[in-house]
Amino acid sequence: MTVEHDYYPQVDGLLPGGLQGTLYRNGPGRFELGGVRKQHLLDGDGMVQAFDFRAGKVRYRNRFVRTEKYLAEELAGRLTLPTWTTLAPGGALQNMGNRIKSQAGVTVVLKNRRLYAFDEVGLPYGLDPQTLDTLGAQAVGSPDARPDYKAHTKTDPKTGAWLLLGVEHGPRMHLHLAEHAADGALQRHQRIPAPRSVYIHDWFATQRYALVLLHPVKLGLARFLSGWNSFTDSLQWKPELGNLLMIIDREGVKAPIVLETSACFMWHSLNAFEMNDSIIADFVGYDKPDHFLGPNAAFRAIMQGRQGEQNYAGTVRRYVINPEQRQITEDVLSGDNHEFPMVDPRVAGGRYRYGYFATAPHTTVFHNGLARLDVQGGGREVAYMGNDVHLGEPIFVPDGMADNEPGWLLSLGLDGKTGNSFLGVFRAERLADGPVCRVLLEHSTPLSFHGWWHGRAV
Repeated sequence: MTVEHDYYPQVDGLLPGGLQGTLYRNGPGRFELGGVRKQHLLDGDGMVQAFDFRAGKVRYRNRFVRTEKYLAEELAGRLTLPTWTTLAPGGALQNMGNRIKSQAGVTVVLKNRRLYAFDEVGLPYGLDPQTLDTLGAQAVGSPDARPDYKAHTKTDPKTGAWLLLGVEHGPRMHLHLAEHAADGALQRHQRIPAPRSVYIHDWFATQRYALVLLHPVKLGLARFLSGWNSFTDSLQWKPELGNLLMIIDREGVKAPIVLETSACFMWHSLNAFEMNDSIIADFVGYDKPDHFLGPNAAFRAIMQGRQGEQNYAGTVRRYVINPEQRQITEDVLSGDNHEFPMVDPRVAGGRYRYGYFATAPHTTVFHNGLARLDVQGGGREVAYMGNDVHLGEPIFVPDGMADNEPGWLLSLGLDGKTGNSFLGVFRAERLADGPVCRVLLEHSTPLSFHGWWHGRAV
């Protein structure tokens, strides 16, 4: 069982003096309790980690998010509730209806001195950024709406506005687009009917639009609600249906536009921006999500000690969209294997030059390198850490006032030789040089999905 920690780890190499602030990470931290084990690598109780950079030292902390589910199962001494990939013990009667509760274990965002830990279910949970104490479920969006908020949110760097996307399943799926001002006040909340009922994870935002890619991951709602299938086992990949891209006016003045294009699966968007009459949307896409869906999917097989399937790489793709002419074209910016895309947050939603990724020289869900892709010039720089190392999402930390670069990339990794985790610090503009330093943890940490940098130590 994962242990909660608070200590100062050793640093291998020279810790940059200008790196001052806190890196927060979130991901599933508990997969088993009382002899009951989760069926999927993506599924577990949320655990928030913090790396505090201050005065030439790094302090490490981690705590589980005390969700309603976590507390109930702690009391029971075993996993008792269904999650999005794993049915509760006891058969269909124990799983009938939508009984999934948030595990708050995917992303973490800092807004107005409060951490928000998101799942794909219900409302986010709040945490104190200094103590990591859980503050309970947090109201976002309209108080009259209770969709399942997506784990990924968007921040407008020009205004500080915070955009959230929610999904409401039913006879017809509806999207909820909520926008909060920088001070937290709700500016608007839209409820928009979707042309199909699918599973989505991430989306795009520009200065004027929200873009939602409805790839053909169809949800069999009857099998799920009857208690026979978990949520993910109720999903099917239907490539013959193609992709639908919804273009939503952030102010809600214009009616949404829906465009059709060829099928591909998207976990994560990189960035989107407007240029003249077009919208440019960059993302990591898969021809088929065999690593996620199916009985031998890698994310499932890994929990059984097997490698499983992943035959399709996550390639960097670009949509060029003309809303007025109802046209969309697709290009591949890089055919190499990528995931966990990141940009300098100061240029999010606007024109940019560099994208950063976890990468590997072959198709795998475990990446052992970081990549820097020049989306304007086409160059690509890579730092590989060896076959015994896994690297996760790179968080960009600016160094100075210049947009895009210079800066640092912070990536939480696992050293297979020592069995311990580490935080790698890389210069973004000299990525191929390898890490400037590594913060060496005294233990391993479970898979961490996404993080947030706060540029002032708390």
